[in-house]
Amino acid sequence: MAESVPPGRAGRLWLRSRVASAQRSLELLDRKRRLMMHELSGIARQRELAASDWVTASRDAHTWGLRAAAVGGIADFRFVTASSAGRASVEVPWRNTMGVIHPGQPSCTLPAMTPVVTAAAGAALGPATAAYRRALEAAVAYAAVDRSFRVLEAELRATERRRRAIERRRLPALQDRLHRLELRLDELEREERVIGRWAKQRTGR
Repeated sequence: MAESVPPGRAGRLWLRSRVASAQRSLELLDRKRRLMMHELSGIARQRELAASDWVTASRDAHTWGLRAAAVGGIADFRFVTASSAGRASVEVPWRNTMGVIHPGQPSCTLPAMTPVVTAAAGAALGPATAAYRRALEAAVAYAAVDRSFRVLEAELRATERRRRAIERRRLPALQDRLHRLELRLDELEREERVIGRWAKQRTGR
């Protein structure tokens, strides 16, 4: 529904104010879009590196897991991992980028193996446990940066939609209404001048 414009010269002031406000909004959204594109580009690179680290760490963990199972058996592997299974602690700080809240660099804490477990670990169990720890840390790091990327990407799309709506619809509509109103006001002012001269001439006679 179109906004109601005040009549006459008040309407001209009202529309000029709205045009100026729309132009400022467009400038702010354009600045936000550029900053977010820059931020998103950096996070995209971090995401690629994190994904690569996760793939590598997962592959290493799988390889060492097979070795540990082959050397010491599944029972020994389960004994070594039982002390830390399900006890990982993850802390995720939150960042604010142009009003968008998203995850920062997380930290993943795992309980250290007890001396008894360390002594029981065979030649492959120790490296396998370490490899699985690295895989978990890599998974946490990737999850955080992937979430940041998705949140910022969604906000960038929303910002671009708002910017296009102002640039292509709202601002042109306001400028058109202002232009038509100014034409009418100019015509009224010319009529007033003509009537004023005519009245002055009548009075002079």
